[in-house]
Order: sequence, then C-alpha cells, then structure tokens
Amino acid sequence: MRDGLIIQILLIAFGTSMLVTSFISLVRRKMSEPVVIPWGIGAIVFIVLGIVIRPDHWREYISPQGLTLVIVIFVCAAYAMYFFSIRITDTMKKNNELAIQVSLLNTEVEELRKKMESLEEDEKDSVRN
Repeated sequence: MRDGLIIQILLIAFGTSMLVTSFISLVRRKMSEPVVIPWGIGAIVFIVLGIVIRPDHWREYISPQGLTLVIVIFVCAAYAMYFFSIRITDTMKKNNELAIQVSLLNTEVEELRKKMESLEEDEKDSVRN
C-alpha cells in the first residue's frame, strides 16, 4: 500500500461525507440552498483532489503525528463550520419571517391610517352640520 493512498482515501471519504451531510441537511431543511451550494462545491473539490493528487512523498514534508494533528484540526474546523452554517440558515429563516411580519404590519398601519382619515373627515363633516 502506497503512503499517499491513505491520504487519498481520507480526502475522498471526507468529500463524500460532506456531500451526503449537506444533501441530508437540505432535505431536512436544516440548511437552505444558498448555504448548501458551497458545501457541495467544497465536497466535489475534495473528491477530485483525492482522485487527482498523488501524495506519495508526504513524509518528507510532515511527520505522521503532524499529519494526524492537521487532520484532527481540519475535521474539527469543518464540524464547527457545519453548525455555523446551520445557524446562518436559522437566522436567514427568522429574518424572512420577520420581513413578512413587518410587511403585514405596514399594510395594517396603512389601512388604519386610511380609516383614521375617513373618520376625521366624517367628524369634520358632522361638526359642520
């Protein structure tokens, strides 16, 4: 087994898990489309990197413990970014709901304003008579 084969398998597995997780999050409505698209693009990039790159001499540049540390840090960062993306989607949903409520309130205010104007006109007319 080549030295770099493990890294290739890890890249492909990570990309595949990112793609599946983002798709499941989209189906369960945890993330919206604008947030899932970058995750899908990133997943495809990792899969392609795992297929194309041949890191045969990686031990010349980094020790196995260093590689393990880099992988752990990277997985933790990706995990944090995933939950950050879910929170962004929640915030976007709440922002949309708030915009709808503000729009409805604005229409109600406009209706009340018209009613008030008509009542004021009726009151002026009754005072004149």
